Amino acid sequence: MSEILRVENVSKQFHVKSSRPSTLMHTFFHYLRGLHNHGRYFSALHDISFSLEHGQTLGIIGHNGAGKSTLLRLLSGIGRPTSGRIIRKGVSGSLLELGTGFHKDLTGRENLKIGGILSGLSKRQVMDKEHEIIAFAELEDFIDQPVRTYSSGMYMRLAFAATIHFEPDILIIDEVLAVGDSNFRRKCIEWLTSFRKKGKTLILTSHDSEQISILCNEVLVLEEGRMVMLGEPDTAIKCYNDLMRQRTEKRAAQVFGETVRPSFAVEYGYRTGTQEATVSAVYIYRTKGKTTDAVYNGENLTIELEYNITVSLTDMALTLGIYNETNVKCFETCITSMNAYFGPLSRCGSISCYLPELPLLPGLYYVNVGLYPISWDYVYDYHWEMHALHVLSKGTAVSGVSGVVNLNPVWSFSKRD
Repeated sequence: MSEILRVENVSKQFHVKSSRPSTLMHTFFHYLRGLHNHGRYFSALHDISFSLEHGQTLGIIGHNGAGKSTLLRLLSGIGRPTSGRIIRKGVSGSLLELGTGFHKDLTGRENLKIGGILSGLSKRQVMDKEHEIIAFAELEDFIDQPVRTYSSGMYMRLAFAATIHFEPDILIIDEVLAVGDSNFRRKCIEWLTSFRKKGKTLILTSHDSEQISILCNEVLVLEEGRMVMLGEPDTAIKCYNDLMRQRTEKRAAQVFGETVRPSFAVEYGYRTGTQEATVSAVYIYRTKGKTTDAVYNGENLTIELEYNITVSLTDMALTLGIYNETNVKCFETCITSMNAYFGPLSRCGSISCYLPELPLLPGLYYVNVGLYPISWDYVYDYHWEMHALHVLSKGTAVSGVSGVVNLNPVWSFSKRD
């Protein structure tokens, strides 16, 4: 395979000016006093180097502020490095922000035509792809409405559909797959898998480690604008988790100082976090009011967690997952902003998650829960394998079946001469 992208010793600095005088008179007196607003320089990236060949998929992971978006913008040709160079071959397309490049007063169809022509296609080529793009975006009923009337999900679907159907050689995506319903995300993943099979090159960031593992050949880990490692996905994700643990420990030391930190001792499993917010209890119900640690497969259940906020916090993120005893994620749900989802938070409260059906095979599982700042930079409180869930067989167990999902296979046979 031939090389399609090379990044050589790339660094990026931004000039950050200090607060400026608000009036002409203030400016004049500052000048007389020799108080010039030189500001300071902020280094977003430090000496980044890597290369990609045709058909490779690169994931870029790191906490918010690690430099991911800055690097993607440079790779897309938006801005130039302060030092170093980026060599690209072929046509690149990017999805960095929802609706980037859209004119809000134009319709979706008009924006498609403009975007296609700016991408180097002829008007006829854009028209040939128009129906397919609109169908993929699921916007048949809204395509002739001004895009200022679109929801963020509609923006994302149109932007994604347009970009991928203009067939770039390199596609660059910044967290766009975090938006949209589950069916559209699944469709996007399927298209990206097909995109890779065509020998095209994909670069993406995501907070979803499962997406990174599925899609990427290699993963670049950034921390404070520096390249920590470049390697295969599992190793890179482990490295990222270790960095999050270190940030959590550093944050806890800043919060508690020399005071005695809350104990992390648990009877089963593992617990970590700064404990600025804590999960004080987790309850599993088959029927409301009766807690249990065992349910029959196919039945409904409710998982309730109680939380306490120990410092001044206005918002946080939440994850709740069910894992089997070999650490396979069977299910996970995420709330990126509890404030947006539930409204203003009280210092203490409880959150319930109702699952109408649990289609798991009999076995031992764990309910893992976590609280995070909405930046996801570290962990407030995470419970790993602390809350056991025994899934029992309802009726006679089906022999010869293994895995996670509870399916009842029905076999048939017919003879052929």
